[in-house]
Amino acid sequence: MSLKGIDISNYQRGLDLAQIDCDFVIIKATEGKSYVDPLCNTFFQRALSLGKKLGVYHFSNNSDNTAKQEADWFIQNTQGYIGKAIPILDWEDNITDNVPWALEWLQRVEEAYRCKPMIYMSESVVNKHDWSSVVAGNYGLWVAKYRDYNPDYNYDMSNAGSKPSVKYWNGYAMWQWTSSGRLNGWNGNLDLDEFYGDASAWDKYVGNGSGLVIPSIPAPQPSRLSNEEMAKKVMAGEYGDYPERKERLEAEGYSYEAIQKIVNQAYSVSSNVQTYTVQSGDTLSGIAAKFGTTYQKIAADNNISNPNLIHPGDVLKINSSSVQPSYETYVVKAGDTLSGIGQKFGVSYQKIASDNGISNTNLIRIGQKLKIYR
Repeated sequence: MSLKGIDISNYQRGLDLAQIDCDFVIIKATEGKSYVDPLCNTFFQRALSLGKKLGVYHFSNNSDNTAKQEADWFIQNTQGYIGKAIPILDWEDNITDNVPWALEWLQRVEEAYRCKPMIYMSESVVNKHDWSSVVAGNYGLWVAKYRDYNPDYNYDMSNAGSKPSVKYWNGYAMWQWTSSGRLNGWNGNLDLDEFYGDASAWDKYVGNGSGLVIPSIPAPQPSRLSNEEMAKKVMAGEYGDYPERKERLEAEGYSYEAIQKIVNQAYSVSSNVQTYTVQSGDTLSGIAAKFGTTYQKIAADNNISNPNLIHPGDVLKINSSSVQPSYETYVVKAGDTLSGIGQKFGVSYQKIASDNGISNTNLIRIGQKLKIYR
């Protein structure tokens, strides 16, 4: 059982919640130590009258203020919501490792609200810092992860992509899965969220304002694949090339080195198959020349759509049983230049230089033998 909802702020000015299909609404309340969202109470009272489940969040500015200052500002301006909404800390900081600041804010708001606040952040921020102290305090996680920024209509999650994979928490209470949601009743984008629990589970997070309630919600366990299964996804091209591959795997809590090792081993099963790690300055045609194959064959074998775009660190599968490329040998004569030779053969001088390991295209020697690949 799960609930579907939205999170909003004054950027959604003019939104009529009566026209929006949602189980819950999370509303921006405050920011820093001096800002109150001008539409917070308007949205709050409207959602309350419609019987929606509610949450209110504070956007932190931890680099300028203390946790106490910002927690007190949030509490001061949301006292009327205690016992009616889940308090939430919106943590956007992906630069500083200031987990103690976040923990202090959560603890101070917990004392005032008499319930456990949640913390919101992106999957990458979750996995970048050590949140074990926050997890030990039993503060629920609302995590953001988007597959892309294409429109998603009416809570259809078929294009949401893989679920977040987070460290420290055993799971998460809520997932913000798109910032490009489209719902009937609003002509614009909306953040769409899924809460993993029913209405009573939401109410446990809210509490009643008089006694601390620690929610015991079975947060969803994201399906964690084995390294072997992840290697298959990598080889299918789902994780791109290095460095994107490394960044995405580590953001999901996997060891890039361990999975890449499995990938390399799989590519080396056949005696006709070798692997090659792209170095700085490499081109696909140059690599093909080294292994006696064609750049087209390497591109096809490695699902490379643009043969002019490879990156240092990419691991390429080289099938040495491929058809040998045809080339002509040209002996450099007095007065020759690479560009002139290229014009003779209808090949760019850059390709000739790459195919023959020439770093200085202005320096060739009389008598030098060049391989000219068509």
